[in-house]
Amino acid sequence: MHTIRLIYSSDAREDLRYRDFMTIMDTAAEANREQAITGILCYGGGQFLQALEGERLAVNALYHHIAKDSRHAHCQLLSVEEISTRDFAEWSMKIVDWNDAVTAARQTMLLKHSGSVQFDPAQMSGQQAAGFLRDLAAMERLLTE
Repeated sequence: MHTIRLIYSSDAREDLRYRDFMTIMDTAAEANREQAITGILCYGGGQFLQALEGERLAVNALYHHIAKDSRHAHCQLLSVEEISTRDFAEWSMKIVDWNDAVTAARQTMLLKHSGSVQFDPAQMSGQQAAGFLRDLAAMERLLTE
């Protein structure tokens, strides 16, 4: 079995609302648990940045489903790599709203990983996106301790 981490960015449909995110989270969390997929999704400024971790066939199938989903446009793969450990193992689906709490620490972290203070995942390299999502997850974990 090959475990991979896939990171992609996409543009969100303009009329997405909070209730849509809750539907995404509930539906995806259940489906991801069934497929042993873990990950994190960051939304901000009309854009998604997501990492998916799990068995290669399951993650590939999920990404292809997402790429066809009408809530996404301009999906682009930023990174796919085989992994021995998961970075987001505790979450079958973790959603972070970037606009919800743009703190100085978050801005500094974004600048560190992207070279910009504007959340624009489509402009990140795979390595930048992976580092950004790892640090974002660490910040989220601190909030729940």
